[in-house]
Amino acid sequence: MRFTSVFLLLILGMQWNGIAAAQSSQPASPNYLITNDDPPRKIGASSGTFFTIASDGTPQNGTKVTLGGSGAGGGLFNANRVSVMRTSACAFLSLNGAGEVGGIDINALQDVDNTAGSSSDSGFPDGMGLVNNGSYLYASYSASQTIGVFSIMPGCSLTFIGDISVAGKQAGNVKGMATHGDMLVVAYGDGSIESFDISGGIPVSHGDLQNATGFNTSRFPAGVDITQDGRFAIFGDLSTTTTIEVSDISSGRLTKTKLYDVGVAGNAVSIYLSPDQTLLYVANTNVGKVSAVFFNATTGKVSHGCTSAKLRGWPDDWQFLTSPVTQLNSGTGSVLYMAEYGAIAGIAIVNVSSSGGKCTLTEAAASPLLAPTTTLLSIGVYPARQF
Repeated sequence: MRFTSVFLLLILGMQWNGIAAAQSSQPASPNYLITNDDPPRKIGASSGTFFTIASDGTPQNGTKVTLGGSGAGGGLFNANRVSVMRTSACAFLSLNGAGEVGGIDINALQDVDNTAGSSSDSGFPDGMGLVNNGSYLYASYSASQTIGVFSIMPGCSLTFIGDISVAGKQAGNVKGMATHGDMLVVAYGDGSIESFDISGGIPVSHGDLQNATGFNTSRFPAGVDITQDGRFAIFGDLSTTTTIEVSDISSGRLTKTKLYDVGVAGNAVSIYLSPDQTLLYVANTNVGKVSAVFFNATTGKVSHGCTSAKLRGWPDDWQFLTSPVTQLNSGTGSVLYMAEYGAIAGIAIVNVSSSGGKCTLTEAAASPLLAPTTTLLSIGVYPARQF
C-alpha cells in the first residue's frame, strides 16, 4: 500500500467542520440528468451537460458546464464517471485524459475546480470511475491500477489526500465500485472482488480478496451496488447470459457469493438497484436491451423479472448500453435512463411499471435523447438516490 500524506493531518482536523458545512440539506433545485461528455484529448475541453427533467421524465434544455482538462473519449463501460452527493448539491466528473476530478456546484451550474491525484495516478485510456460516501470521493485510475482518495470540502471542492495500489486475483483493474458508510466494494472484472474499510478515508483491505462463485464458469463480476441497509453487495457479471451474484456483507466483509442466472440473454456489467430495492436494473449491452430482475432486500434472492424490446438504434447507431439511473428516488424510480455509446450516441428513456409480481419496461416515445457527444459513457441524476 502507498499513499500521499500531505494535508492528511490538516484534513482530519477539519473533517467535522468542513464536511458538515459541505453536507447541508439539499436546496430547492431542478431535477437534473447529468452527463459526463468525456471528449477525446484532441477534441477539446471536458464538460458536463445538465438536462432538466420534466414531470413525465423527459430530459430537456441541456446546459453545458465546461470543465477544462481533457477526457478519454472511451474506455471501461461500467466505471461510472459521474458521482453525485446525496446530501448537498455537488456533482463530480472525472477528466480521464487529465487524470483530474472536476467539482460542480449544481445550484450555480458552475465548475468549482479540478483536482488531480498523485503524479503516478493515470486513468488514460480506459477511464476513471468515481464513487463517494459523503465525506470522501474515490477515483479508480485504470491505467495505474490505483484508487485515489479526495476529501470533499465545502463548496464542492476537493483535496487529494492519498492513493493505494489495487489489483484483482488475476491482475484485473477496478471496473465497478460502490460505497456504504465505511465500506468500499470493488469488482475487478477478472472474476475477483474485494472490500475495504474507508472509515479513515484511505481504503484498507478487509483481507477478503476472492474469486466470485461465477469465476469457475466464466462469469466475471464487473458492476456493483449495495443495499440500503448495507447487508448485501450485488454484482453484475460479464457473461453471455444475465447472471447476478450476491454477497452477504453484514459481517463487515465479503462472503462467498450466491449466483443467480435469471434466464435472460445479455451480460449484466452495469446494474442499478431501484429506490425501493424491489428491482435490479440491468443494461444488457450486447443485445441492445434492458432487464429488470426482482430482488428481495431481506433475503438477497434474485428472480426473473422482465426485459424490454430492443432499444431504438441498436446496433446501427450505438453498440454499448451502460450507466442505468432513475428519475425518482422512490418506488421503482418511474423512468430509467441509460447511456448509449456509438456512432450516434444517445440517452435511452424507459418507462417502468411493476405490480403484483410482474413488471414491464417500455421505451418512451422521446427516446433516445440525442447525447451532447458521441463519447457518452456515464450519466447521473440529481437529487441522487439516497443510498
